[in-house]
Amino acid sequence: VIVAGTVPHQVANAQLTPAQQQALQSMATTGFTNHQPVTVGGQNFDIKYSIKEGQVVAIVPAPPTTSVDVIIASTQFAKSTGVFTMQIPRHLLDSKNPDGTDKPFHLTLDGHGLAWKQLSSTNTDRTIGIYFGGSNGFLQIYGTVIA
Repeated sequence: VIVAGTVPHQVANAQLTPAQQQALQSMATTGFTNHQPVTVGGQNFDIKYSIKEGQVVAIVPAPPTTSVDVIIASTQFAKSTGVFTMQIPRHLLDSKNPDGTDKPFHLTLDGHGLAWKQLSSTNTDRTIGIYFGGSNGFLQIYGTVIA
């Protein structure tokens, strides 16, 4: 399933405000409300996430592109924004520099760049947060290593 849509220019190029960053952090620290099991190469992973003003249709690891693809269905009108946080297990997807230090993930929403924030990082996972518009639907999270 592929969902096509457009990202308003102001959403794709927006910087997260301090209030938005705080809202993402708060959403991640209060605990995740959903989880999605995925399997890659015979390994099972449990991806935890929370979403407001939308629902996750699918989370699909894509080894050929070293990405995890998320299909989001907004429950609001195109002028509203939704909030999505996701805990990514490092054994599923990670992004590293050649020296082994963390490298930021590369995220696209419907093929465009977007403002996002890494909310936490541990030895076992990394948590990210984004805002999405009512017409958005296809989030891709690119790393350098996938299971």
